[in-house]
Amino acid sequence: MSARQTIDSLQFAKSGGRLSGELRREDAPRLADILAPVSEPVQYQLSGSVESGRPVLRLNVKAAVSLVCQRCLGTYVQALALDRVLPIARDEAQLGLWERDDPLLDALVADADMVVAELVEDEVLLSLPTVPRHPEGGCDEQARAILQ
Repeated sequence: MSARQTIDSLQFAKSGGRLSGELRREDAPRLADILAPVSEPVQYQLSGSVESGRPVLRLNVKAAVSLVCQRCLGTYVQALALDRVLPIARDEAQLGLWERDDPLLDALVADADMVVAELVEDEVLLSLPTVPRHPEGGCDEQARAILQ
């Protein structure tokens, strides 16, 4: 299924909708700006349900994205496995009530034309490190020699 697809988020959640697909670099311009050119598409599954009386979207993402290490400027692979549950508020007022009860709640306002690609891209961007770097000692020897 195309990542450029739109859904009515509230209806999708209430009806138990399901879809899956992949997000390619060309479908995610903000993500493409930080990924190395060799990155594979991001695989995702989106499903809707009602949990504890609230309509929710559940987003599962599996990916191995290539990032540029800010220490040595080499590339490395960052594995991602996301499982997000996002309650859908009817409107801003309802979202405000929810957030007053739980300030850390990560919820969305209902959108009749939610672009799936943008939702996936947002969640992937939020999960990436602020400053991508190889694990300690992971930069190759040539790069370390240049940096010293």
